[in-house]
Amino acid sequence: MTTKISIINVNDYNGIPEASVGAIKLIDKSFQFSFTESKNILLKPNLLTTKRDACTQPEFVEGVLSYLKNIGVNMNNVYLGDSPGQSQKVGSDVAKEIGIYEICESYGIHFVDFESGTPLIETIDDALRLKEIHIAKPVKDCEILINLPRLKSHLEATMTGAIKNYWGIIPGGLKAHYHLYGKSTEQFGEVLADNFSWIVKNKPNRLIVYDLQEIMQGRMGPGGGSMKKWDLILAGTDEVALDLIACEIGKLKVKNVPHVRNAIERNFGVGNLEDIEIVGMSLEEAKKQTPKFKVPGNRFTSFIAYMSGHIGYKIIKKIPELIKSRCIQCGECAQNCASEAIEFEPNSYPIFLRKKCISCFCCAELCSENAIKPKSRGIAGLFD
Repeated sequence: MTTKISIINVNDYNGIPEASVGAIKLIDKSFQFSFTESKNILLKPNLLTTKRDACTQPEFVEGVLSYLKNIGVNMNNVYLGDSPGQSQKVGSDVAKEIGIYEICESYGIHFVDFESGTPLIETIDDALRLKEIHIAKPVKDCEILINLPRLKSHLEATMTGAIKNYWGIIPGGLKAHYHLYGKSTEQFGEVLADNFSWIVKNKPNRLIVYDLQEIMQGRMGPGGGSMKKWDLILAGTDEVALDLIACEIGKLKVKNVPHVRNAIERNFGVGNLEDIEIVGMSLEEAKKQTPKFKVPGNRFTSFIAYMSGHIGYKIIKKIPELIKSRCIQCGECAQNCASEAIEFEPNSYPIFLRKKCISCFCCAELCSENAIKPKSRGIAGLFD
């Protein structure tokens, strides 16, 4: 099994939209599907929160839509949608806030909220943890799926990119609920790989345009990390290969990213560099111009997370800590907590119930004020 990936430097083009088109054109002759013959094309960006840095940049959506229009695709057959993690927001709320919704309107395409309509219950064959899953109907119905991820660090998953972006096919608060199936970094990696396996088996016609133009890194990702320009765009049809290349460019060992490693081990895509044909910029050129990708944790903490019952894990296990100077006492963190580990009363600060907390960090990820940060449990963790 082989695949082709393009790597381009955004600075070689007149902006992100043109660069996105250039990245697609480098590989479009290898597509095993036809955009012009499809009646239902779905673009799936990352619309995590109303913070623009946490989402797919609107210019990527514009670039993909211009490519589709230029090759003769009927825009009535094109849809865009996602499901954010915030309980009080739907995809269109985020899209309007960050500028994607108006791009959809200008191209005459349909925006679909994944929360609208009844989600479909699907069985995941050979799943390790997530045996059954709720899928948004627009995802189930599409003939071609275009994945528009943005590379970001992630508190629990280490990084979020091509594979992790499909977590958004699960509507609304169900995403937080499914965190309960993976109570350690390794287990959550298996959950993410299970979720991705449904995509692999049910949506064979996929294109991924990967935003490495400006990435998010550090311990506050994927919602409030620091931004770093890489000025790169990747395009391909294999998420495993794309995440592998993104890790290579950022000098991040893929074995330290549980869900990507798990997807490789289960043969959900191309996981060997020798089987990836790279066009455009070479991998070595991309690595030379790119700084190291800073993500939470290291090999030691990954090992301890895997040994979830080990004493060392109990000590270094991360838990949420409130930054009171930023908290606006909205209570959204409590609403988003699937394990009911946060108590909240109006006009007061949330209270974290340490023994119930599974360290999924949905509270930190979805806090609009970046008022929650992770910290190690310390010696007190031995008593949990």
